[in-house]
Amino acid sequence: MDNHSVYANEELGSWTERSGLLDQEAYLIEKYIQDHGRLIEAGAGGGRISLEIDKIFNHVNIVAFDFVEDMIRSAKMKSDKIDFRVLDASDLSIFEDECFDFAIYLQQIVSLVPETLIPKVLEEAYRILKKDGVILFSFLYYQGRRVNPLLSFMVNTVRSVRGEAWERQRLPWLKLGGKVNLKLFNTNQATTYWFEEDEIKNILKNIGFEIIEIKKDNMLYVVCRK
Repeated sequence: MDNHSVYANEELGSWTERSGLLDQEAYLIEKYIQDHGRLIEAGAGGGRISLEIDKIFNHVNIVAFDFVEDMIRSAKMKSDKIDFRVLDASDLSIFEDECFDFAIYLQQIVSLVPETLIPKVLEEAYRILKKDGVILFSFLYYQGRRVNPLLSFMVNTVRSVRGEAWERQRLPWLKLGGKVNLKLFNTNQATTYWFEEDEIKNILKNIGFEIIEIKKDNMLYVVCRK
């Protein structure tokens, strides 16, 4: 099982039905997004964030994408103004370099891709953003969930017994479709990557982003400028 399968099945209903902005999202969007130019949202799900941005701003041209076709099908039913597309965040080659003024990488999209693709996803985000453009990220935050150290130890102990690599911050879903994941310790589980603050700061800086604000709760929110 992978995260595409999770979102196309167990999590599909939940993510297509969500609406409104989280408090941190509303704060960052109000502070950093301006009413002009082009904006792209990665991992749009059922369109929750893009639909709210479209209500707030009248002159922003919005492109929003997700890798789950049924998510985008649901989003398109809610708006014919937003350009909803099925795309993978690791390959945005249909877009030219520096063609967006703003980018939204909230909903922890970077934490959901395979670890080997994380650099590519962030490099693509950097490439399509205009010089001085602003991008809003949220990441699953390892220290933001108290159970993570214990969960990591238990999961990785089982991995070690099976002869698999120890991956401290790559953790399985605790719940799927709102229910406890009873297959938590099984092999081939869908997993998410939980970042530490210094780790993602260094990755972003090495790519070329300028970090202009960080906010933490159970998630790690990072605002960058190209």
